[in-house]
Amino acid sequence: MVRVAAQRGYDATTVAEVAEVAGVSVATFEELFEDKEACFLEAFAAVADVLVAHVSTAFLGADGEPWPARVAAALRAMVGLLAQEADAARLTMVEMAVAGEDARQLYGEALARFAPLLDEGRAYSDQKDLPADTARFAIGAATSMVFDEIRAGRGEELERMLPDLVFAVLMPYLGSDAAEEEMHRIAQN
Repeated sequence: MVRVAAQRGYDATTVAEVAEVAGVSVATFEELFEDKEACFLEAFAAVADVLVAHVSTAFLGADGEPWPARVAAALRAMVGLLAQEADAARLTMVEMAVAGEDARQLYGEALARFAPLLDEGRAYSDQKDLPADTARFAIGAATSMVFDEIRAGRGEELERMLPDLVFAVLMPYLGSDAAEEEMHRIAQN
């Protein structure tokens, strides 16, 4: 499903194509999944689990570093994985938008799993009274940027946008000047 939906688009993907690429019969597919959408949602969930684990591991692996550096490590892991796995990137970032309401719900739940990595920024920030949804705002900014690049066919080049992603995610917490400093630090590394 990941390969077919990424290459043909969710709407154009057929059960027969997915079964063929998977090397199973349509009957076997139908034993495993209720329909194309169910298969797609399970594929997305599996890819999202891998992405969240990869990003979380990078964030936790930078333990002892200041929070902005841990966020940058997490973002570096995210763009690195998405750049290497072009089909998975397209499935998670682009095809989810056209796969229906259940897909959009699942997508929102997956993005919310990144919020705990950013919630620490509220305590780290000098800014008082940050909105409770600050993590959601930052995640939305980053995913929008990544979506645009993948949709434009530049998924393999995501790593070049790491400094901009760092700025977009840190800016609500640190303010533009400090976020820009972090952006330049990342660009130099």
